[in-house]
Amino acid sequence: MLEVLELSGDDTRHLGLLQDFLNSAGKSLLTFRYYSKRPLTVVGQHLCTLLLMSDEQPVAYGHLDRENEKIWLGIAVAEGYTEKGLGRKMMDQLIGKARQNSWSEIFLSVDKSNSAAIPLYQTYGFTIARELNEQVYLMQLILDRE
Repeated sequence: MLEVLELSGDDTRHLGLLQDFLNSAGKSLLTFRYYSKRPLTVVGQHLCTLLLMSDEQPVAYGHLDRENEKIWLGIAVAEGYTEKGLGRKMMDQLIGKARQNSWSEIFLSVDKSNSAAIPLYQTYGFTIARELNEQVYLMQLILDRE
């Protein structure tokens, strides 16, 4: 049974669960490098931070974060839990939150070599906006005003 847990940066239990996710994510962190450059406490500045929990273990992570004028989406699924639809579940949750808040667009960066993530993002309507560098695309989703 999957449970969605919304994290807050001032809850030490939540930060511990986030650390547990990062410790167990394995090879997934090769393409999700967000926390390699930031402290865990950055979740306190996020618009939304979610963990998907399975049997009290964090198995997928997602966030929406504002940087300057852009809303950024980031997700990761722990190694051993990929190809089970968890990325889709996380995307559904995050895009739903963005729509609830009437945000007009979302951005993400993705490694060009991430052959699982790019098609997933495209099924949600993300398009490649431009190359950020030789290895990374900037993708953008324009949200409907429903």
